[in-house]
Amino acid sequence: MTKLFESLNITPAIKTKSFELNGHTFKVNIPLSSELDAIVERIAKVDQEIVKVRLEKMTSALTETEIAGVEVKDGDVVIDGKSTKEIVVSVLQMENRITEYFKLLVPQTGSLADLTYEEINSEFPLQVQLELVEKINEAIQPGYKDARKN
Repeated sequence: MTKLFESLNITPAIKTKSFELNGHTFKVNIPLSSELDAIVERIAKVDQEIVKVRLEKMTSALTETEIAGVEVKDGDVVIDGKSTKEIVVSVLQMENRITEYFKLLVPQTGSLADLTYEEINSEFPLQVQLELVEKINEAIQPGYKDARKN
């Protein structure tokens, strides 16, 4: 505990918020600004080997035959002017975001520190994942959604 927490007799629980989704109450650890910055960095960082594997899986059928509007260039498949590689990177960043935000949830037992997206995806449909991320975001950054509209 820090000097400030001790002098004000504050417990670490003050750094958590709760929200409800479909009748279940979740608690979220509110990160410090520096922790949130680190989370944002981890979300943006994608493993290029995984990008390569996913890109190959997504585009293998497209590159085997000549299709109008499909162009292969610089290790990417461009479909009607849209980069497939950029789509893969966006999907991986979304998965990173879901994982990082789920790690902010306060578990009733154990730890979520080593949680993977594969584990999350095996337990929750994508729609529920996105709803939980939205609720977590509202808890850790209240008013952010309204501020973005302006």
